[in-house]
Amino acid sequence: MPILLGMPRTPSTPGAEPAPDQPEGPRLWNRGFVLACLANVMMFFNIHFLLSTVAGFVVGRFLVGDSVGGAVASVFIVGTLVSRFFAGPLIERFGARPLLLVSFAAFVAAPLLYWASPTVGLLLVVRTVHGVTFGVGSSVIAAAAVNRIPGTRLSEGTSHYSSSTLIGVAAGPMIGLALSGTDFGVMAVTASAVSLLGLLIALAMDYGPRDARADAQDDTGADRPAGTDAGTNAEADAEGGRPRPGWARFVEPGALPAAAIGALYSLGYAGIVTFLATLTLERGFGASASLFFGVYAVTVLVSRLFTGSLMDRRGANVVMLPAFVLFAAGLAVIAVAPNVAVLLLAAVLVGLGYGQLLSAGQVICVTQVPRERAGMGASTFFLGIDAGMGLGPLLAGILVQGHGTAGLYWTLAAFLLALVPVYWLVQGRRMRRPAVPLPPPPPPAPASAPAPPPAPSQESP
Repeated sequence: MPILLGMPRTPSTPGAEPAPDQPEGPRLWNRGFVLACLANVMMFFNIHFLLSTVAGFVVGRFLVGDSVGGAVASVFIVGTLVSRFFAGPLIERFGARPLLLVSFAAFVAAPLLYWASPTVGLLLVVRTVHGVTFGVGSSVIAAAAVNRIPGTRLSEGTSHYSSSTLIGVAAGPMIGLALSGTDFGVMAVTASAVSLLGLLIALAMDYGPRDARADAQDDTGADRPAGTDAGTNAEADAEGGRPRPGWARFVEPGALPAAAIGALYSLGYAGIVTFLATLTLERGFGASASLFFGVYAVTVLVSRLFTGSLMDRRGANVVMLPAFVLFAAGLAVIAVAPNVAVLLLAAVLVGLGYGQLLSAGQVICVTQVPRERAGMGASTFFLGIDAGMGLGPLLAGILVQGHGTAGLYWTLAAFLLALVPVYWLVQGRRMRRPAVPLPPPPPPAPASAPAPPPAPSQESP
């Protein structure tokens, strides 16, 4: 297994002292991890800032129907889904640093091209390419972050990295809606400026030889032959030398169960994002929809201060199983909420539910696969989340037409409860316990005085 950035090498000889220039213990908040989290915030801010405003811009600019505006917003997901399949091979072929720089450069240009596009058709093309670069760029950042997390703090580090995603997801719509009354040019320049900051952060990230390819040394420090980088070898299983299927170059097989479950529980959150504003307008407290997401974000951030280290000690099941129930309870409370206070209670429950499912699901995908495939595992997980978030609005719309908004959330609550046994059968019962570092060997016992030699035998002549 390669030596990963952010993981100090421990001496191989018991009792040996660490090198003077190395920290005494594994440090989570190293430079590479912090920069990866900051770059992730900038990327997700750009996406959700524009997602909250682009449909309205299209309708007003081109005088088209809401369905066309929704199509322009949704085509982004198509580009993202396609690129997720090819992110791994592209990283192997071109390296992570060039791809991340190209992705952020596209993020700088895309909002300005939205503003300048003369036709809806051209805007659809730009939006699709924007989605492609997001799929590749977010996969690169996830791999860079995971590679810099110490192995004994992998769940905690992954949880903190997921929180950086949440910051971008929460801040983007809040600022986007605040600027929605201005000209779209102001929003385009704002999105481009934030992405330019992300580009500067990407330039500052020190990728080195451990960029997307694994280090050329194993844990013992021995050199591996050229061409046998564990991080890029999709032909053999790193744990046992078993041949991998060809499609493993595009997704991580070990992460597919968690990705499939993630696609299913993301349907519930897609229903909230799509129709919560409609429900609050129907009940006379429409302005509280944005407050709901603020409370949700704070709940997730606070709870992740504890759940990451908990998963390192107890495994992801200790978070996943209660989170399904809490998410279902939050959806049920939304269905019956008579006022803002009850709606905000639902936001807390959804934060403790879906917010932790998202974090723990990503932890599963990076801890239940070979370490050198952790970046691909994270990419596979987000492929499932993207699929659920893309399909969710369509299914939610069908349910709303037949059963109303309250019926939608009751149905989603029942669906989330039904996922508990599904999760256990597909993933939960097969979970490996977290690796617990072995205690140091006891000091050798003090040497005792040698026993006197036996007296010579007295044989009679």
